[in-house]
Amino acid sequence: MKAVLVVLTNPASSEAEVAYNDWYTNIHVPDVLAVPGYVSATRYKAFDGWQVFDQKYLTLYELDVRNLEHLQEISDEHMRRIADDEMRRSPDNVMDRATMRALYYVEKAPRHVGPNTQLRVPNSVFMAYSSPTDPEQETAFHTWYEETHLPEILALPGFLAAQRFAATNINMVKQPWVTEHQFLAIYEHNASDLDSYNASFAHVIAGINSGDIHMSDVITSNNPAPAYARISERLTQQ
Repeated sequence: MKAVLVVLTNPASSEAEVAYNDWYTNIHVPDVLAVPGYVSATRYKAFDGWQVFDQKYLTLYELDVRNLEHLQEISDEHMRRIADDEMRRSPDNVMDRATMRALYYVEKAPRHVGPNTQLRVPNSVFMAYSSPTDPEQETAFHTWYEETHLPEILALPGFLAAQRFAATNINMVKQPWVTEHQFLAIYEHNASDLDSYNASFAHVIAGINSGDIHMSDVITSNNPAPAYARISERLTQQ
């Protein structure tokens, strides 16, 4: 079963941003990927105007797990290595540890690949958090998302693939998560700059306004949906 660890972070200051990114990409990510169960990691930075949460940076870790118990074991080993100084912590005044947030998600449905997919690693991602409007509507919510919404979005220029995940209660840093929504759709996108992403997303708005993209009353409204540009390669275990 595929799982993802969604990590949201900030540098301690603008002056520390270069040192923060160097430590995160070149030291921290390899240390995390050395924990059995982690498969890969990719780092992103919020596009201007698309930063919904306080944290500017996103790291998406992919994991291969048997079940939730196995995922908890991986998280426990991750935290043990931090506690025992087997992972190299960030230097003082480099990362803002107080605003760090980290939550594990597990796949809800298989990955959808659109007709425009060419890249192995997307240049950007769109993170759509949502919930059904009512627990009794959850089945209809998932059916609409999988059978209607994802295919319509992936037919638009720039969108490459998408996969939906469900939140777990495995909260790595034991701090309140950034949203109470239970479900997350990760859209992979081709845009590498803000103008290209905005131009592509304009097709989404136009499709919704014209009715070509069929929205549903079973999904909550005003959902958080940040977008991020990729700032690293897809890093894997060495």
